[in-house]
Amino acid sequence: MALAQCLLTLVFLFGFYLSFASLGNGILRLLRFEIDSDVDHLLVSLGIGLVVFETLLFLIQFTGHIRIASSAITISLGIPLFFGSAAVFCKVRSIVRAVRSRSAFIHFLLFFTSAVLCVEFLTSLAPLTGSDALHYHFTVQKLILEQGFHPLFSNAHSFLCGQHHLLILFGLALGSEKLALGFIFAGGVLSASVLASLAASGASDRLVLGVTVLFLLTPIVFWQITASGAPDIYMAFFAASALIVLTKKRSPDINWRRALVAGLMVGGVAGAKYTGSLIAAGLAFAFLLEFRSVLQTAILGLGSLIVGIWPYLRNTIWTGDPVFPFLSNNLSPHLVTGFALKSLADDTGASIGHNWGQFLPFVFFAAIRVKNVGFWDFFGPTVFAMAPLICLTFKNTREWRILVLVWLTSSLEIFWASGLTRFLLPVFPIALVCVARGIEGSLRRDWKIASSVSVGIMALMIVSGALGLALYCTEPFLTAIGLRSATAYLEDRSQGYNVAQAINHVLTEPENAGKALLFLRHEYYVRVPYLNGDPGTSFEVDPEQLKTPEQWEEFLKLKGITYVVRAPDFPAVIASPLKELERSGLLIPIQQLEVEDLKGMRIDQVRTTISVVILRVNF
Repeated sequence: MALAQCLLTLVFLFGFYLSFASLGNGILRLLRFEIDSDVDHLLVSLGIGLVVFETLLFLIQFTGHIRIASSAITISLGIPLFFGSAAVFCKVRSIVRAVRSRSAFIHFLLFFTSAVLCVEFLTSLAPLTGSDALHYHFTVQKLILEQGFHPLFSNAHSFLCGQHHLLILFGLALGSEKLALGFIFAGGVLSASVLASLAASGASDRLVLGVTVLFLLTPIVFWQITASGAPDIYMAFFAASALIVLTKKRSPDINWRRALVAGLMVGGVAGAKYTGSLIAAGLAFAFLLEFRSVLQTAILGLGSLIVGIWPYLRNTIWTGDPVFPFLSNNLSPHLVTGFALKSLADDTGASIGHNWGQFLPFVFFAAIRVKNVGFWDFFGPTVFAMAPLICLTFKNTREWRILVLVWLTSSLEIFWASGLTRFLLPVFPIALVCVARGIEGSLRRDWKIASSVSVGIMALMIVSGALGLALYCTEPFLTAIGLRSATAYLEDRSQGYNVAQAINHVLTEPENAGKALLFLRHEYYVRVPYLNGDPGTSFEVDPEQLKTPEQWEEFLKLKGITYVVRAPDFPAVIASPLKELERSGLLIPIQQLEVEDLKGMRIDQVRTTISVVILRVNF
């Protein structure tokens, strides 16, 4: 049954992306814009169809009937599918014919790449366990469906949700968590495809497939598209797609159509995340510098605004701050708390000091925070090791200039704004394209030692990546295909799941109906009405304004709180007045459950026993 659900999800994903490609191809035909390569044209068509679809999803949130509107959009996608799928299939057949003519070794590499994708696809459909996904990527979308489209000040991270989070909303609106997870995996497939397409213009088929499979087997990538539950991978697809439009059209001239299409791709980056706007700025800067046209750059900016402005417009309407809460001190100080703002700045790297001596390791994906090591930072040493070769084989051509300029400019901006290596993921495919070109250049120059070492490093990283994937994906893979219980998997691998189940067990009883105040980061599996009370992740709870039991009593009344959950302790900064309420009998324990849960990061697999105490408000 589980495997059948996975196959059904794959069928639906294929149908949706065929519809996106048909829609995008129709728009390109209206613009009379054609890219010479069938692969490139198909990828850009997919990108355009996707951003138009996401724009529609954003607008339907205002209807108040998201589930019904999502079903209506699904049905309406049949129109471009009916009228445009023939043209898409024609390009697909042309691509398949070209692949068939390749050598047996290329077919083997394609088979290996397909096997990797198959493993990653099934792994991605395991029940959700990603920490940030349980906190906000999926949780916020679930709350929008349950409560409506309005600001969620009780989840400080909710304002960071970008355009591609709407794919999660869409999947959940159709009643399928697997479909929502499948959309994230599809972003990985598209990113790998556009990487291969970009690399193909300057490297052999073997190197193209080599860097593509290396990308898929890099820990940060396979974590991102399988277990993270975050749609950030789409920034990589749109950034590289913009480069396809700018570098791979036969005509060297720029016109308004080309600028507009590139702008739509840039908008797919800008609308994804605040750091996406920095990468979009890097793309626009490279465009202006290379094509030297202020008018065409303005058209590119207009295209990016059409599809990428929506998250910033949402935040402006709600708070007056397009990048809320990072400009809130000047634009909306009354909407934030200093404690949560500092916590959010620490989490995103905005408060981290910059040691410019670390910039070179950072730009070559080799900077790792020793105190918080995880898959989200590990790109591997490939780009760092190949840096001298990239410099030695660099050619002063448009393709090389734009690739390197976007890579370096984006890295510089992200280093200045955050300094967290994981935010470099969108430009990682661009760096790997440069790696492929560097190795190809060494082969053509007959640099035997350099080329041998380079190919050896790639092979070593592919093998180690495959072993890492096998170790990391075993449990979720077995769960996805039904060989392990989903409940047992969540109990073992999902932070806060057992605490959430304990809360559900008590408060879903009819006699215990009411709203709960929780201090739980991973809220996705909570099935009762609640308010997040953690002052580090909520703008609703201000430690400066809640210092006494009397202030807490007023707050709990104002928010309609019936229960307070302590698991195992209250946050230290607000613990004293809450414990006083408990001692005075204004918070009465009604049940205590002992559960086992993960302590710290999942990757450490350290378990501890937690006391979950449900307290009823008694005033």
